[in-house]
Amino acid sequence: MSLNQIKTEYVISFSDALFAFAITLMALTIELPNFPNNITESELTKRLGESLIPNIVHYMISFLVVGMYWIAYHRFFEYIKRIDATLIWLNLIFLFFISLVAYFTGLLATYDTYRIVVISFAGVLSAAGFTLCILTWYATRNRKLVDKDLDAHLIRFFLLRSFVSPLIFLISIGISFIDVQGANYFWMAMIPVYAIINKIHKPYLSKL
Repeated sequence: MSLNQIKTEYVISFSDALFAFAITLMALTIELPNFPNNITESELTKRLGESLIPNIVHYMISFLVVGMYWIAYHRFFEYIKRIDATLIWLNLIFLFFISLVAYFTGLLATYDTYRIVVISFAGVLSAAGFTLCILTWYATRNRKLVDKDLDAHLIRFFLLRSFVSPLIFLISIGISFIDVQGANYFWMAMIPVYAIINKIHKPYLSKL
């Protein structure tokens, strides 16, 4: 069987399995703290705040981004009608970067004050986002792998959404050279930006 004969549902099922595996691995990056048995409650609270909470915050950021990529991926693939070898390879490259997120989440949870770690984390998520953007562009260019009558406004919406998060991560790399912690906070800009994009396009998209 050639790559062109692989069904769309097989590609989606494989991608879903890897998304689930990546998120499970991210959860495992939250290590249980090793405290003495006779620790006081006040000291335990202090240590948890210093170690466990930052780990959970980094996990939440990774979970949120991967979750948004998964939602965008499924919304777009609803309109995919045909599969070719190029799309399959682009999909594999996208999933490759998604599979690396768990490792860099664990690295970030331990060394979040180091610029190289922040750059690596942002770089992986940016690469995943840009690959998804390229995948979207390739499939919709001249309606290559989608319905010929797919609305142009919907295509622009998909491209814009897929471009936002990688751009934010790319900008955060530049910010990290000025303020490493500021780069961490800048990642949360995705939430209001996505909300604005959805609000702007919602009146039109609801008619499709």
